[in-house]
Formats: sequence, structure tokens, C-alpha cells
Amino acid sequence: MAEKMTEAKTRKDLIDPILFDRVGWRKEYVIEEPNAVKSNFKTKEFKYIGDETEDGENRFIDYLLLDEQRNPVAIIEAKKTSVDIEKGEIQGRTYREDVEKQVGFKVPVFLTNGKTWYYVDIDDTRRKILLPFSQKDLQRIVSLQKKRKDPSKVKINSKIVDRHRSIEAVKQVLEHFGNGKRSALINMATGTGKTRVAMGIIDGLRKADYVQKILFVVDRTALSNQAKEKGFKKFFPNDPVVELNEEGFSDTARIYVSTIQTLMANMKPRGKVYEKFGAGAFDLIIFDEAHRSIYDKNHSVMKYFDALKIGLTATPLTADMRDTTTFDLFDCDEGKPTVRYDYDQAVRDEVLAPYVAEVIETKVLSLGIEGKTLSKELQDRLKKQEEDPEHFETPGSKFEKLFTDEKTNELIVREFMDRCYMSGGRPCKTIFFCASVKHAESLELIFQRLYPGLAKDVKVIVSNRARYMDEVKRFEKRDSPRIALSVGVLDTGVDVPEIMNLVFVKPVMSKVRFWQMLGRGTRNFEACDHKDWLPNKDGVSAKNDFYIMDFMFGSFSNIHYHGLDPAMKKASGQDVKTRVFLDRVDLLKKDLDDKEKGIVEKQIRETIKEIDVDSPLILEKKEMIKKVVSIKFDLAKHIDKLKNEIAPLLIYSKSENSKVYAFVGKCVKLFDYTKEGDLEKVEKVKKFVVERAETIWDKNLEAILAKRDDLIEIQKDEYWEDLTYDDIDFMIREIAPLMIYYEKPRRGMLKVNAPDAVIGVEEVKKKLKEDPEYEEFVTDPLMLKIKNGDGVTSKELLEIEAALRAKNSRLTIENIQEREDFVLFLRALIDVKDLPDPKEMIKWEFDKHVIDRNEHYNSEQLKFLRNLEEVFVRAKHIELKSFAEHPLADGRPLDLFSREQLEKVVEKCNGLKWK
Repeated sequence: MAEKMTEAKTRKDLIDPILFDRVGWRKEYVIEEPNAVKSNFKTKEFKYIGDETEDGENRFIDYLLLDEQRNPVAIIEAKKTSVDIEKGEIQGRTYREDVEKQVGFKVPVFLTNGKTWYYVDIDDTRRKILLPFSQKDLQRIVSLQKKRKDPSKVKINSKIVDRHRSIEAVKQVLEHFGNGKRSALINMATGTGKTRVAMGIIDGLRKADYVQKILFVVDRTALSNQAKEKGFKKFFPNDPVVELNEEGFSDTARIYVSTIQTLMANMKPRGKVYEKFGAGAFDLIIFDEAHRSIYDKNHSVMKYFDALKIGLTATPLTADMRDTTTFDLFDCDEGKPTVRYDYDQAVRDEVLAPYVAEVIETKVLSLGIEGKTLSKELQDRLKKQEEDPEHFETPGSKFEKLFTDEKTNELIVREFMDRCYMSGGRPCKTIFFCASVKHAESLELIFQRLYPGLAKDVKVIVSNRARYMDEVKRFEKRDSPRIALSVGVLDTGVDVPEIMNLVFVKPVMSKVRFWQMLGRGTRNFEACDHKDWLPNKDGVSAKNDFYIMDFMFGSFSNIHYHGLDPAMKKASGQDVKTRVFLDRVDLLKKDLDDKEKGIVEKQIRETIKEIDVDSPLILEKKEMIKKVVSIKFDLAKHIDKLKNEIAPLLIYSKSENSKVYAFVGKCVKLFDYTKEGDLEKVEKVKKFVVERAETIWDKNLEAILAKRDDLIEIQKDEYWEDLTYDDIDFMIREIAPLMIYYEKPRRGMLKVNAPDAVIGVEEVKKKLKEDPEYEEFVTDPLMLKIKNGDGVTSKELLEIEAALRAKNSRLTIENIQEREDFVLFLRALIDVKDLPDPKEMIKWEFDKHVIDRNEHYNSEQLKFLRNLEEVFVRAKHIELKSFAEHPLADGRPLDLFSREQLEKVVEKCNGLKWK
């Protein structure tokens, strides 16, 4: 009897206050001690202890929780101490079976002693929780449980997720949750579609009726806006999105976005903002890097809510990381995230651009700190700044003094201008990661003083300036500004794919923040909307990589600290105008006749005349420039002066169209090639010139129509047979200006082969074209299918291979693939151009198949199909026996697929058309 009183006292003093006062249950919906056997739960007629009952078994539920229609939604089994929890679980499950026999569905069970609470879901999984759930939340949870389907069978929405890798990632997480897991960690490099994957998972879980209410938690306001605008509003336009703040509150929506700072803010008179919600308020919570925030060191938000949880991180994760908290938080097995798609793999897949990095040492920053080290205190303060750069405070005046040293910043700016990627004579899109507002302002003044022509291109972007987001938008959407001097604002949450230069002029201690910063430059060429902002080679814009400049701070280097490879070097940052000028100057060393020399010197003087002699920085050179441009001045006797004193001043001349100047640059090379009699190099430039002339030929523009005869002339073989300096000068003056109309023909990305391999392939092609039977071979019906764009199957490719082998036994698909794609090789034989890369065409076919039929595959099968794609692109055909051979056998296809499925895969692959 005493024990029962103790249990009753526990209920009265501990459980009831939590249930009624804290969680908000109304007493009419809480039935205490109903008879689980004799009560009628359908008609809501409850029997209690002491009621007249027939003989037989009786069982009494401590608390039966009802929904608004007074149907059972949960059971609470109360015990005196936590020692009795296991016994309570057995009783609770028995009571649940009693209820289920009448109502036809399972209800969850809460176990408690008033201090500790456990939740037993309908799958009999027990987990610790902080509080019981509200009536409203339980109604939603039970309703979802009744309709729940297997999430791994759900068709993934291709409008949200449209990459093979991303579909595979979504599948992995859906299978993970379908197997009863409650937490998942997604480690994907910035730019690989992490937000889309998150949206795809949400869509899949909603379709499977696993989730309804979602909370997306970030650590920055900018990321909150990004998640809302580029995530939820884009892919779930019919669902209102509530962005939480400390003033407003709503618990009626289905999608919420919040910063961790908002959730952790204090309420009056006590408590935190997140406590406005019940512990069961959300079915899914996604933490976008927010799980690491200093604002929630104890992970209170994660512990408070009982929900499926997903961590999103772009930071490289390894099992031997000193901070294993991330793995523990999301219950990762063996220190492995649920999904991993790291930066290196994304670069190999050509989804992201690789970096090239240089570590640069400056005297002041290296020696300005005693002992060449960062003190523990300074490191901690820097980390705090990186966690919350929007509330930045300079870590001490001595620290800031080092970053506002004028000589140091002048050196930084000059080094940057010497090394950075340029476009149109100006630096490409660049972010400087500055140490403080004063530091950014100091750099801006030096840019204005040294390079006044770039004044409109260099802007300080910091959050304490009014309407600073206007400047951010201009940096994202417009050609100018080109250089953003940022303090925190552009570290993350800003998407400018055209960024080519990242400049670290401060130490970054946070691994998370560093990889977010690096992610600003990783977008690839395909992601760039403004390709004219990119570096230019041969008149064609390209983003093959991006450049990181890392200025050392004492002995500290960001590149070394965060494990990047500083050995990688980029091509010269010299702009094309300077390179062409130096090539012309070098020609003066050649044995030129008077006419040739006159042509070259005239072009050099014309370039020098374009320098803005009114610039304050040119004043002291003004007289020298006037002297040099005089025809009485012998340029050949002052080559060093031209290179060392004049060439650096070209940055103060007007910028040139990159496509025009690329053409000019090739023509200037011709001066040297013709003088040296290098016919092979002349031929290469001829191909370059003729290709561009052919490309602009069809444009119905007045400027081109006026030059039609000239365009015809330079394409004739006779024009190139005895090429003179006059002929080359003609192309520079008359044809080069037309290149502003040149557009690269549309085609997929083609890999550049190693030079020695290319030469070998070219020789083979040449011999085949000289073969007496060549005409018969290229007019074969199968070759005509390729020429006409109809394409051939894998079986037909094998027939073409057999015909080639008959001419030369080494001409097999395997041998040719070592040097050049076999289909590209065949195209070259019949002069077919401007078609996409065969690899890209096959990738598109595989992706389309996966997108259309993803519900038929699990994540392991999708992974195998990705590997199959790589093998098929190389081999050009597949057979059933291939699945038992390396490398396909390594993926265990016989375990993953039935024989019938593998036969269909073979049929599908070999039925694809190679064009």
C-alpha cells in the first residue's frame, strides 16, 4: 500500500505538473487508470478501479491520452523509480495491445518516473526524451504512423534532384531512415547540390508520410534566406515557410527556418525560444552546419526535440578528427557519414573546379608577432569571430595594427595584381577575406591609389554599412564590382560561380568556416551564367580551376593548417595584352628586314600610345612614354626598358575585348613562326584562324558582310603558302576586330590528351586518310550513320572496329581509347565536328534512366550503375560475362541484381546510340 501511495505521490507531484502545466494537456483528454480490458475505446465508455465488473482479467492504464475526438493517441506508464522502467515497458506494451485490439492501430507509450521520460514508438523502439508530447503533436504523429510507407520505394522528384550522385545520396538517407535509424549525416562539398539533396529527402519523406513538420536550422542569417528562397520556396511553392525570429511565433505552419541564435535566445521571464515548441513539434530537423555552433555548445536543441535529424556539412570529415562530436551527434557507424561526396571526388567528376594555391610570406605579417605564433587566446577569439562574423570584434588593437600596415597592404595588392586571374585587363571576380573593417578599408584605399582605373571595381562589403546587401547583389549580378573586400559577409551563403580568385589575408582557425570560404570558388564552368567575366584563352572563356592566394600570418598558413596542397601552381596571371606586347618586343631580337621591323615597331608603338598618361601613377613615366613612341627612337636597342618599364604600365590602358586580343595574340606568334620556318606551328595557327572565320561567316551582320571577301581570302590555302609580315599585319588590322562576334560552337567538354598521345593518334588518322581504300571505308553505311547523326549501336561499333583491325591489328577500341575516345577518333576520320563529347552523351542517357526509374533501384544498385557507366564509356559495349570480370565484379552485381535484371541492363546499354 505504501508503494502505491509513493507512486501516486510521484504522479501528483512530478508527472501531473509536467503533463498539465508544462505541456498543456487538458484534463478532459487525460483518462487516469481506465481498465484496459473492460473499457470500450470505440464508444468512449471507460471502466475504472472500483467499477462493477464481470469476473475476469483486469488491467489498469496509469494515463490514457486522447485526441480531440476522444480516441486513444498514447499511453503513459508511471513508475516509482527508473529501476522499474523495463517492467513498465512490458506493461505499457501489454496495455497497447489491449487498445489496439479494439481500435485497430498501435499507439505510442511513454514511460516515466516523473524525472526521466522514455518514448516507445509503434516499432517498439525505446528512446529517452525530455518531455511528453502535446495533444496536437501526438495527433499528427499517430496520423502519420497510420499512413507510413517504405521511403526507399518512393520515386525521387527529378525537378528537385537531377544528378545521378544526388539521387544516390537521397536514396541512401531514405533507406537509412526506412531501416529505423533516427539520425543521418550528409558530408557533401559546397557546390555539389547539398541543399537540393536535403529538399529531395524532405520530398521523399513527405511522400512516404514519415514527416509533416520540418525545422531547418542554420548558423547565419544569409543561409536562412538561402534555404528559404532557393530551397523551400523553389521546390515547395505551395507550403508557407515561417522564418522564426525572437518577436514573432507560429506553431501552425509545416516548414520553419531559423538560425540557431534565434532558437537559443532567452525568453522572458525564463527559458529559450525553442521551448515555445513542444518536444514532439517537428518530425524532421535539418542542421546546416548549425550543429557545430558556439551558440549551442551543449546541443540543447538536438536534445530537446524528438525528431528525425539530419546534419549537413561541407567540411571534410575523417574518423581520426580530434572533434568526434559530429559523428556522435548523428550516430555515425565507424566514424563514417551516412553520405559522403567530398571535394576531391567532385573535382574528379568535373562537378567542381579544382583549386591552385600559393602561400605568400610578407615580412610584417611574418615578423609582426612575437615568437612567430598565434597565442591560444588569439586563436580562441578568432574562432569566435568565425562562428559569428556578423558580430565581429577585432581581437586586440595590436592584431589589427599588423593588418593596416600600409607597406604590407601595398605589397599584398601588388602581389595580387601580378598573380591573379584577369579578364578584359581587369581582375576576375575576387573575394579578399579581410581581418577587420579597418583592414578592408585600408586595402580599398591602396587599390584606389595604385590602380585608380579599378576604383569602381573594388568595394568593401561589411555588414555594418547601410544597405550592404545592395553591394552584395551587385557583386553577384553585375560585371562590376570585381573585387569584394569582405569581413564575414561573403564567407558563405553567397553564390557567384564566376569567382576566380580567393585571397586570404587573415588566419582562419575554424575548419567549417574555411571550407565554406573555399566553396565560394569551387563552382565549375557550366554553373557560370556570365562567362565573359572569366579568363580567356584563344578567345574562349574558361574556368578550369580557381586561384587561392594565402598570405602567411607569422608561421601560420591557412593552406597548410587545413591540409590543402600548396604545390599546385597556376598559369601566369599576366593579362593577354601584356603577353602579346612582350611577344612583339621579343621579335625585335630577330633578324628582321626593314619592312618587317617597321610593321612590328608600329604595332608596339600603337599599344604604348593607349596608356593613360594622365593617370597620377604615370606622371613620372610620361616623358619616357613620349620618347619611346617617337619613330626616331630605336626600340630594338631598348628591349629591357620596354619589358621592365613599359610593359607593367599597360594595365593603365583601355581594356580590350578578350576574343579580339586572343586572335591578335595568335597572329603575333605567326611573325615568329614564319621567320623560323616552323610550318607545323603555322599550320596550327591556320586551323585556329580558319575555324574562327568559318564560325562568324554565317552571321548576317553589316560588319561581317563588309569583310566577306577578306574572310574568303584568309581561308584559302594559297594565302598561307608564302605568308608574309604584311599578310599577318592584314589579319591583325582587318580580321581581328570581327572576333567580337565569335562564339564558341556548342559542344560538350572535351578532355585534352597528352601531347605525345595526340601526335600518335594524328599519325594514325593521316595514314588511314592516305589509304587507297579510305573512301570505301568512310562511305560504309555504318560510318555514314555517324556522319548523318543517326548514330550506331555498340554491336555496330564492334563491326567498325573489325574493319579497322583488318587494316591494322593494333587499331582496337581498347588501344585507341588509351589515347583518344574511339568515337571522337571515328568522327575525325570523316570530319564530323561540333557534336557533344560521347562521354557526356552517355552520361546524359544514364542520368535520364536513373531519373526516370529511380524508384526501381536502391542506393547500392545506383552506385553500381555509376561505375558501370564509367566502364561502358571506355569499353563501348558490355556483355553478360562482363559482370563476372574486373572491374564490374568488384561491385558484386550478382548479389545486387537478378540475372534477368542484368540481361536488361546489357540490352539497354548496347542499345544506346554512339553519334
